[in-house]
This record gives sequence, structure tokens and C-alpha cells, in this order.
Amino acid sequence: MQSLLSLAFTLALVVPVLGQLPAIKPKPVTGSRHPALSPDGKKIAFVYHGDIWTASSSGGRARPLTFHLEYDAYPVFSPDGNWIAFGSKRNGNWDIFIMPSDGGTARQLTWHSGHELPFGWSPDGQNIAFTGMRDAPYYTIYSVNAATFKTKEIVKDYAAMRYPRWSPDGSKMVYSRYGMPWYRPRYRGAAAMQVWVWDFKNSKRQKILAEDRQLLFSQFMPDGKNILLVTTQEATPTLAKLNDNPGKFKDNAKRTPNLCVMDLNGKIRQLTQFKEDSVRYPSVAGKSGDIAFEHLDGIWLLKKGTTKPQPIQFLINVDEKRNSKEPQESTSGVTEAEPAPNGKSMLFGLNGDIWTVKIFKSKGIDKARDEVAKQLTTWAGDDSDFSWAKDSKKFYFTSDREGNSRIYEYDLEKESQRALWKRDENIVRLRISPDGKHLFFWVAGPKGGLYRMKLEDESVKQIIKLPGIHMYGRGGIEYEWSPDLKWIAYTTKTGSSSYNIWVISAEGGKAENITQLSARHSQPTWSPDGKYLYFQSDRSGSGLYRVALQPDEFRALDTDEKFVKPTKKVEVKIDFDGISDRIVKLTSTSPSSDLTFTRDGNIYFLNSGNVYRVSYSGREVKKLTSDGGRAALRVVSTGRGATFIKGGDMYALKLDTGSATKITFKANWVKDVFAQRTAAFHQFWKTYDHRFYDANFHGRDWKVLRDKYLPRLESVDTNDEFATLLQMMVGELEASHTEVSSAPSSGSTSISTPHLGFTIDYNHDGVGLKIKEVPPRSPGAFKKTEIKPGEFILAIDKQRVSANEHLWEMLNPKKGAYVEFTVNSKPEMKDARTVKYKLMTSSEWKAMQYRNWITELRRRVEAKTGGKTGYLHLAAMGSSDRVKFEREAYEYIQGKDSMIFDVRFNRGGNISDTLIDWLERKPHGIYKSRDLEPEVAPAKAWDKPVIVLLNEHSYSNGEMFPYAMRQRQLAQLVGMPTPGYVIWTSSLTLTDGTKGRIPGAGVFRMDGTNMENNGEKPDVQIWLTPEERLSGKDPQLAKAIELLQPKPTNAQP
Repeated sequence: MQSLLSLAFTLALVVPVLGQLPAIKPKPVTGSRHPALSPDGKKIAFVYHGDIWTASSSGGRARPLTFHLEYDAYPVFSPDGNWIAFGSKRNGNWDIFIMPSDGGTARQLTWHSGHELPFGWSPDGQNIAFTGMRDAPYYTIYSVNAATFKTKEIVKDYAAMRYPRWSPDGSKMVYSRYGMPWYRPRYRGAAAMQVWVWDFKNSKRQKILAEDRQLLFSQFMPDGKNILLVTTQEATPTLAKLNDNPGKFKDNAKRTPNLCVMDLNGKIRQLTQFKEDSVRYPSVAGKSGDIAFEHLDGIWLLKKGTTKPQPIQFLINVDEKRNSKEPQESTSGVTEAEPAPNGKSMLFGLNGDIWTVKIFKSKGIDKARDEVAKQLTTWAGDDSDFSWAKDSKKFYFTSDREGNSRIYEYDLEKESQRALWKRDENIVRLRISPDGKHLFFWVAGPKGGLYRMKLEDESVKQIIKLPGIHMYGRGGIEYEWSPDLKWIAYTTKTGSSSYNIWVISAEGGKAENITQLSARHSQPTWSPDGKYLYFQSDRSGSGLYRVALQPDEFRALDTDEKFVKPTKKVEVKIDFDGISDRIVKLTSTSPSSDLTFTRDGNIYFLNSGNVYRVSYSGREVKKLTSDGGRAALRVVSTGRGATFIKGGDMYALKLDTGSATKITFKANWVKDVFAQRTAAFHQFWKTYDHRFYDANFHGRDWKVLRDKYLPRLESVDTNDEFATLLQMMVGELEASHTEVSSAPSSGSTSISTPHLGFTIDYNHDGVGLKIKEVPPRSPGAFKKTEIKPGEFILAIDKQRVSANEHLWEMLNPKKGAYVEFTVNSKPEMKDARTVKYKLMTSSEWKAMQYRNWITELRRRVEAKTGGKTGYLHLAAMGSSDRVKFEREAYEYIQGKDSMIFDVRFNRGGNISDTLIDWLERKPHGIYKSRDLEPEVAPAKAWDKPVIVLLNEHSYSNGEMFPYAMRQRQLAQLVGMPTPGYVIWTSSLTLTDGTKGRIPGAGVFRMDGTNMENNGEKPDVQIWLTPEERLSGKDPQLAKAIELLQPKPTNAQP
């Protein structure tokens, strides 16, 4: 023991003692956002990794002011520089908080579930301005006192208002009215953001500048005589006429959204001369006059008196707020599944990766081992669309790991993968041919179609030339080989709503349309004997159909034809002459997916999520399952069993009995948040690259934009930041219907503040709530629960209330509850009465106000025209609106000499074409029954004058309708130009849960002009001012009534 101690002491003398770890150098910041300068310009706050940071405005080391799991953003300094107000999503929606500018505990100022952000402090540092829509349909600028929480109403409008900020002397407030979002700064059109000023002395608003260009981020300069903003001086080319290809546009300083100042007469002077990337979120120091702003991937500073802004370099060290890598275990959640040809194992998709597991597990102690699934691919994006090789030793799949969807081969024995398709075109519907020698797939693009890859040498041949994206019915859909592999049947769209089945030689050549009807046909499947092609259709009622490939020797109804298994090699011969006449319907049980033939001649498919078996002749139909919910039915090669997915689980099905056994698995994997977001970024970019309606991307280089925004991912910590990053990238396309919404946050629960059922008079400074308005149909408008304007609500559920932000904190838990109001005609408890009713939801309040509005407009039209003109407002163009139109329009049309269709404030939809078809009907006769009035034939015919009201708030299909009405010479248009927010769209969900919309088809006028960013202009242009709307006046409606009045005829001499 002594010798060991001596040895240890000797070693301690010889081995040098390790020093401390070297200090970690702070790293430069990429992607900082939302700058806010202190009044003296010496300090700056900004947002990075979802938190607010502060640093010297000259740059250098920055430190975090907040450190929260939820998103903190939009900082703004108080006039004395001691406080910072900011917005936070800690409660699931944007609320306003304040905290000392040197750090400390954040204090919440607002609790309403509407999105409320701080934009400016009053010069005395007491109040913070924000906007909200607490009393729909009106938007309001409010202020909240930072010490007392007292709420004040400043100005209302029927259009959205943003960025309210006081002038340095506090006598005015500048704000932005209406407008496209900030991430579309180059937009030009009727919905461009305007600059207005509110004068506190005379309580009047003034329009400073309202043009067809965006005027963003307006705020007063320190002199109080000029307004800082971001705008463009020249339009950026975006639109092309139908079939034109103008190429990529060239940018310059006038087209780029740059920093500008504007005097109160609307004269603009440009301050910065950036090209390509826009200026965003400027902040001016109230005393020094310095200006900080976002540009490229960071924050820049323009010192007062200089003309060249400089980037600010921040240095940080930041710890993770959450684990970026989390071990996970999954036993469900399967998105795709394919059984191996040998029937032993399954390939399945889980979280965007491909896994394998045994179908039938061992017994005893080996069962647990067989339960463990093996992860074959680890790309955080989308690996999918897989197909087994015939020998079950390899499989083929598509992946977006290289940007676009490419084909990869995976060798299960070597556990290796390699790319087979390295071209830039996206591919979909990858399948292996039945003989295992070829891969087939649709290639997207103008030169696309069905391609074949020979696995022996990887040579590629185009079999079918068919341009399109080959998704959502745009291009090729299903395809299937004949039993002898000499023919391919495929489905493609051939009309506005028809999908037909075509047959082509497997080597290419001329394709033949074999269904030849404007109907829906799908799932072509050859019978194993080569005599028939089976398919689903609604050509004569939805069901299962088949067509004989050679002329029939008998009528199908005259024999119960039995399947005879071929004893020799099948050769398929097709007589295309009159082939569509040989189509017969076998059963009304219609395959919804996965129509499959087995070797013994039975047919299997899914209908409403259940498995059905149908005989060769269609005479025998048997439902094998009954509880629905199944997908991805795959019949194994033996024909005795099948697999399917239900509720994210895999099952093995015995086809003779219909009994199913769950294919269990345990998948252990690591959730890597950053890798997942990186993959989602590429998925988003790839999806737009594949499916965006304009191959020229509105003149932008989509690949350049990908490379521009990808490095900024390192600045992202929250789901909201990631969605915003994607929104900024796609916003550069200047296209509508491109909104991105963040994946739900796991750390907060969104609330929904109920509505009181009346509006509040915020001019009352005393106790209680002074009632301003009690609209018709609101709870307080009824006798037994009556409350009146001018009365006071002193308490709610015996809790004293006043007009401050704590009111909403108290109301939030009472959604859907019956509450007791203490009411009096004066602000005191003596002689007060109680009124009890159920609080309204915000959507109920909005719907009630809408109903009151259109009821009044209809009453006004009836009164002004003596009942000779009808009125109908369309709030949107969805299926429910179509029903409403059909029920109401044709009721109000009765006995009318003219009609007004109002699509102002229309949210869009897809029913314009249907409405136009109805309104184009012309009477051709009269029907008369005994003792009844004559009726015009056909029903719903109309050939009398129509006016369509439209405005800058009519969107999408709400713009297409007035255009079509005028183009078909059915109506005059009255109102204001529409925004040009017109594209057919679809949705997408990314691998991390982020959701978005993607424009898939443009809408062009008959003269070839694009309706996108090019709104419809009225025949008679009249603007509805905010004052007119708030006071109930409607000059647009009045003009429509005037135009429809009969013209007086000259008296005869």
C-alpha cells in the first residue's frame, strides 16, 4: 500500500496539472431582427433566437434581455430609455409586456386574445399605442397606460391599422392604414399600405399619402415635420400575359424597397440606395436622429448626417433554451407501408424516414427483439414513395435531400444507398415494374411525362410525353402494366372536370383514350387473363366498371362469367375500335382506392375505409371489414393476405376470413429540431419549385432566394420565427395565397376572449364601464336582459370593473359562461340592478354585426326603390355561400326590376363560375298552372339590370365574380378597384408541422392579362371613407341605386 502511495505522489510531480478550459469566443450574429434604438442612439435592442437582446449601437458583445421558451419580439424603448416594451406569445397570442431596459422581471400589460403589439410610447412615457379588433368589424388604435393599465380608444376604422406612433410633441399620431403585409413590400395595387395622421387637437384623421405602392413602417422623425418609411420609387415587373415569358427582372435602387422620408404634404425623398434586398422595420432614435433597420441578414445603422449606412456586427454566446435533440420512441404514426414480395417484412414511413420490421414475430424471448424496427434512412426531410425490388433485397425511394425529389436505391444487405436520378426535375409516383427490371415514374415540368429507368444500366426513356406537376390532377395520375407488360394504362385529366383512362404501348407511341367521356375515371387495373381493364368511374353512377379489350362474345348480364387462371403466357391484344362502347358497370360499390387483382381472379379495394372483395364478373360483392379508417391496402403476391394502415398502425389481413392482426413495432429515434427545420425549409422550397403556378417565379430566381435565406436558419429558435423566415422568402415572389403559419407551440395554450355584447365608451374615466352601443340582436337588446347606451356596468360576477386591460384578464376564463352584470344609470352601486346573460364569442359578435349591417342595407335599398330593386351581399365564395345565394337571391329576385350583388369585403372561395352560369340563364318561355301566376322558364332565369359592388377589400374569387359579370355583359361595377389577390391555391404541411399555401394555377382575363396583382377596376369609382362607414353612410350603394333607377322619359308635346 505504501509503495502505491509513493508511486501516485511521484506521478503527481511528473504529470503537469491541466489548466482551465480556454474561454469561448463569442460568435457573430446572423439573422438579427426588429431593431429598436434608444432615444440617444447609443443603445440598441434586437431580436435573436426568439429573445430580445441589447448591445451598443456600434456593435460588439450583446446580452439577452429576455430568455423565454416562447417568442419575444418587437422591442421599443421608452422616451427616457429606461424601459422597453415588447410583444410576447407567452400566452399563445401576442400580448404587450414591459421591462427595465437593463433587465429585470417582465410585466404584462394586455390580456386580450387579439394580437396586440407595442408600436410606440407617448412622449411623456406613460402610454403605449397598439392596434386591435376587439369590436369587429372595426379596427381600433388603443393606448394602455403602463402604470395604471387604463385603456383609451384613439381612432376607429373599417380597414386595418398598424404602426401607430406619436409625434415628438404628442399632438399627432402617424399610422399605416390597410395594406398588404410587410413581407410583400413591392406590391402595387388597391390594397397598398397608406400613411395617415390623427390630430389629437381636433380629433380628425388626415390622409397623407395613399397610392398604389406600399408605404411601410411609418413613424415621425425627431423634427416632427417628416415621416420615416420604407417604399419603392418604381414598380418591379411581376406579371406576364398568358403564355409570355419575360425572363428574370433586373433590380435597381428605385425598384428595391428603401428607406425614405416624407413631409406632411406627401413628398418623398429616398435615403438609402440598396439594390435587391429590402429595408425592414426601421427605428429612429428620438433624440439623435440615427436610424437602425433590418437589411439582408442583419441590422444596419444610418447615422444622422451621413448617407451610407453600415452593418452592425453583434457578438454573442447563447445557450439552448430547449433540448435540440430529444430521444423518442414510437409505436404508431405510420404514413406509408409496403410488404416485401417474400411476405416476411414491412417497409414503412415514420416521421419522414423509412424503417423496416418483421411482419410475423418470433415467439418467446426473441419476440421483443423482432419488435424493434430498424431505421434505414436518417434524412430529417421526406424519404418516401418506396417500392421493393422483386427479390426483397433492395428497395427504391424518393427523397428531397438534394433539394428536388430524386430516386435512390437502398441495398438492405450492404446497408448502403445511392442516387439513381440526379436531374433537377421532380419525380412522383415511383414504382417498380412487375418483372423487377425497370423503375417507372412521372417527371414534372414542361418536358415531363412517364419515364422508364432500366435498372441494369440505369438508362432512361420517356414513354409518355405529358407536361405537368403530376399532382392534384395536373398531369398524369395512376398507371398500371398489362399482364404481358406490353401495355400501360394511365389516368390523366382531359377536361375541366373529366379524367379519362388512356392506353399506350409500354415502349411509347400513340396513346388511346379508352373511356372517352366527360366523367371521372381512375385506378385502371388489368385482369390477370388479359381480357379486361377494370376501373372506377362515375360515368353512369359511381361504381366499378370494366371494358373488354376485344369485342364481346356475350352480354355481361347473360352469363355469370368465371375467372379461369391462365395456363400459358398471357398476350394482351386490344381492339381500340369502339372500345368505349364495350364499357359495362359491374357494381355500384365503388373503389375509393387501391383497386387490386389477385392471381385467382378476385378483386380487392377500399371503399369508405373498408376492404371489399368482388368477383371477376362483379356478381359477388363482399364487405370484409366494417369499422372504416383503412388506407394503403396492399395485397401480397401470394394473393392470400394483405396489409393496410389504420390510425397510424399497420395490420396484416387474412383475405379469406377478413380477420386482421396488428403488425407491432417499436421505433427508437432522435428528434433533432434544427435538422427537422432544415429539412422543412428544403421541403418548402422544393414544393414551390415543383408546384408554383408560374415557372418564371414572377421574374425571381427561386434558387438564389433559397441560398439567400438558408443561412438565416441559425437565428431561428421558435416555430414563429421559422414560419416568418419562410414567409420572407416566398414573399419575394410577390404572389398572393402564399401565407405560412407556424406549427403549434407545445409550451403555451391559446385563449379566446369572450365579447361583452356591447361596446365600451373609453372616454369615461371613472368607475365601471360606460356602455356606448348595444347593437340589435345582442343580449342587451332583449327586454329581459336589457341594458342601455349610457348606463354603467359596475361589476361582473360581483367583481368591480373599469375600462382597463385587467378587464380582459378577468373575462378570459369566462368564455361560454353566464355572467351577472351589476348595472346602473349612474356610476355608483346604490339602486343598481343585475342582468344575467351568456357572454358572446368574438365570432358570434362579428356575425351579429354583419347581419345587422346587411339587414340595414337591404332595408335601405327596398325603401329607396319602392321594393323594385333587390340586394344580396356575399361575404365569401364558399359552398355555404353558394347555398345562401341560391336560396336568397332567387327569393329576392321575385318581382324585382333590378338587383344589386355586393361583394365588398368578400373573402374569396371558388363558386364564381357557378354563379355566373346561373345568372347567364335567359328566359325562353312562360309556364302557367291553373289559378297560379305565370312563371318564367327556365327557373332562375334573369335578364334584368344588375350592379355589382366591389372594393379594395374584395379578394380572390370575390374579384373574379365582378370581372366575369362585366365580361359576360351581365352587370356594371361600382366601387373601388380590387387588390389583385387572385390565384387558385392549395395547402401544404411541412415535416415540422408548419403549414402553408401554394398557388397552383393562375387566373387570366380573356385578353390574356393576369388578375394576380392586377385587380378589377369599376365602371364607376367611388370610395367609402372611414367616417362614412362609421356613421352608416354608403355612397357606393347610393350610386348603385341611382344607376338602376328608370330614366325619366320626355313628355309628349
